[in-house]
Amino acid sequence: MLLHYTLYQMEEVVAMWETISKDQILRDIVTSVAIVIVSFLVAKIVGVLISAFRGKIIQRAPIELGNRMLELLARFGRRLIVIIGLYLAVHQLSRILSPSIFRVVDGALYIAVVFIIVVFIIDLTNTLMRWYSQRLEEKNQVFVSREFLPLFDKIVKIALIFIAAIFILKHFNQDVGSLIVSLGVGSLAIALAAQSTLANMIAGFTILIDRPFRVGDRIMLASGEIGDVYEIGMRSTKVLTFDNTLIIVPNAEIVKEKVTNLSYPDPKIRVVVEVGVAYGSDVELVKKLLQEAAQSHPKVLDDPPPAAYLINFGDSSLDFRLICRIANFMEQWRVAEELRVKINEVFAKNNIEIPFPQRVVHMAKTE
Repeated sequence: MLLHYTLYQMEEVVAMWETISKDQILRDIVTSVAIVIVSFLVAKIVGVLISAFRGKIIQRAPIELGNRMLELLARFGRRLIVIIGLYLAVHQLSRILSPSIFRVVDGALYIAVVFIIVVFIIDLTNTLMRWYSQRLEEKNQVFVSREFLPLFDKIVKIALIFIAAIFILKHFNQDVGSLIVSLGVGSLAIALAAQSTLANMIAGFTILIDRPFRVGDRIMLASGEIGDVYEIGMRSTKVLTFDNTLIIVPNAEIVKEKVTNLSYPDPKIRVVVEVGVAYGSDVELVKKLLQEAAQSHPKVLDDPPPAAYLINFGDSSLDFRLICRIANFMEQWRVAEELRVKINEVFAKNNIEIPFPQRVVHMAKTE
């Protein structure tokens, strides 16, 4: 009984297909519906396959980034497959639809494809920039994530929208040459009007890539001013001085001048203390006391060991220089001050005189 029923159903299907195959319009409609159904099935299968192979695909990438990119890829693939299926189905119905309706539907589907591609690229760019921004903030490079990445994001979006508009206009047989020329002339005018601003922005990108200094580094400008880098912006670099004031230097100027980085590549820094003692003092004893004063300080490094030198025969004193190193450049001035206090104490205990400026005047006797 079941076999007879099955054979009957098969005969009905065959008869229906013969009827459809004889009618061109009905065949086009059935083919279009089949294309749409197959496109939805393929989109579903693509999503399942991506989920099934998720572990193998992202094993070499950060888990959060890999998962997000796979989600974007799966969504983009499903949407694109469905739109392509609809596009093929509409073209299958080209003999049924009127030319005006066909052009409208065809254009709408083309716009949808371009829109899906643009949205996918924007989402992909946003995902990558968010991930990269988190990495930069972990490295204390906040200015890059807050200043340059948002600017880059806006440039990418504007460029993608512009390119998408050109493709859509060309699809509808519109002349885009005059639009491109107008935009080129406008861009040139803006570039000339904002020449100094653009120069500072380009210099900011140069600082970003070359990285001669970072936020928190202690630098000495060409003018001799010393301070800590407080902020590196798109237009200027801000340096915080020891007087707690900000020096604002345009990026275009700071990349052309000589800048001394006192804290990179090693935060260790040299501390120099100069002192004069009275003529007649024991030179070796003075050097020994200077070295012991430095060695007794907890912030002074043992390697390289502190060293003291007689550097000059002054007008009123023998001039010595004590040189030592500390681990953190932020403590340079405080350690130098503490060493001076210590040197004053040990000189007083050992009767080493720090002289006042003196002049010896010889009076000539006149007859």
